[in-house]
Amino acid sequence: MSAFFDEAVCRNCGEALASKYCQSCGQKKAERFGSTHLRHEAWEKIRWFEADMVRSAFNVMLRPGRVAREYVEGKRKSHVNPLKLLLAAIVILLVVIARTGYLTSSNHTLTRAIELVQSYSKWSFSLGILAVLIASNIVFFRRGGVNFVEHLVLATYTHFVIITANIINLTPLLVLGATPERVAAHRIYSGYYMDWIEGGIVFLAFGQFFAVDWRRQWWWPAIGAIVFHLVKEGLLYLYARAVIRIVIAQLT
Repeated sequence: MSAFFDEAVCRNCGEALASKYCQSCGQKKAERFGSTHLRHEAWEKIRWFEADMVRSAFNVMLRPGRVAREYVEGKRKSHVNPLKLLLAAIVILLVVIARTGYLTSSNHTLTRAIELVQSYSKWSFSLGILAVLIASNIVFFRRGGVNFVEHLVLATYTHFVIITANIINLTPLLVLGATPERVAAHRIYSGYYMDWIEGGIVFLAFGQFFAVDWRRQWWWPAIGAIVFHLVKEGLLYLYARAVIRIVIAQLT
């Protein structure tokens, strides 16, 4: 078996090797697997994946609209797929919610109905992407010839930043400890500023993506942020009504 790997042949595409790397497919000359090789290769894949994700996440948080625009215009290799970033953020948010008990209550006499409502409420954050998508289509539907899928790319990157902001907002509870009193106080305080933060993220993303003149056209992304807030509130209201109906149906 060792002689098999000693041959100057690319084991990926079968081309003859003139150097350490295949000039046809780019793969490094394969070596026979041992436990050390397997651990090293697995670690390299994980390390580069995580480093790429962190760099892309940081870049998107600073300029979500510009990254979305570059991705739509074909700069795909430089940026991580927006859906991949969003799914990673959702997983982290669900873990943080579970660790902080943010959607639970200290009342031990909860009925099954309230417990069901709380379990469905964990997914209400996903309405944000739909609110961004609707707002961008309503306010900017005639600007730049952007189609629905391209609006969706913008909404996905923007919602990733919104979810990241919510994760950061919950971080103090992880650091200080999520006592029922702290969680209750945090819910109250968050209500005063998180809507403004989310609106600011949407404002920035819309302005960057549609390349508005910030001095003369700032009011376009401002209208988009207002529409986003109104649509999100409307969707949350409809979602709450739907959850109540589902819970009632399960209890009867």
